[in-house]
Amino acid sequence: MTDENAVPAPTLDITCNFIGDFEVADNMVRNAQALCALKAANKDGVFNKLMVIQAGSIVEVALAQIIYRAQNFNREGVPNISEEDRLEIADKKVDKLNNIIQLMKKYKVLEGLGAEAIYDELHKLRKFRNKVHIQDDVDIDGVPRREDRAFSDDTVTWSIEFCARILQHLNEKFPRPEHVKPFARTVSLPA
Repeated sequence: MTDENAVPAPTLDITCNFIGDFEVADNMVRNAQALCALKAANKDGVFNKLMVIQAGSIVEVALAQIIYRAQNFNREGVPNISEEDRLEIADKKVDKLNNIIQLMKKYKVLEGLGAEAIYDELHKLRKFRNKVHIQDDVDIDGVPRREDRAFSDDTVTWSIEFCARILQHLNEKFPRPEHVKPFARTVSLPA
């Protein structure tokens, strides 16, 4: 049951013009909607872990779309990636976030976000995202094993802001051509 007088939570709307697979774009929109719903219902941090996992999943698929385009869009290419690098990326099978991060680092895809530090931050998000396995430690220095402490409000805020930074960077550096922009999807993240 919803409150008709409830004011919707503020969102940061990002039109993702870098995505090559429009079904994936629809899935990103849906997962961002889930993230917003979790944020709206997050009493006493009970959904903090799920929100961090959602943010990590959105980042993973966004980065994977750059690889997807390099592998499948021979004519269009990918702006800011040389044809030589695009061809090398096209030959790679990348299906795990760790491998995606390594590929992004090798080809300097995220250099505009802080050289080495951005990849360390991605690994941090990956470790939090992998904490879907309750029995595993987070394996991040200074992060306790107890999930209510590991997935603090600060961790949630960081993960969502980090997700937004990645999406905005990919929009700026790897946009699709103008003629496909009408098909871009808007992802709404909690503000």
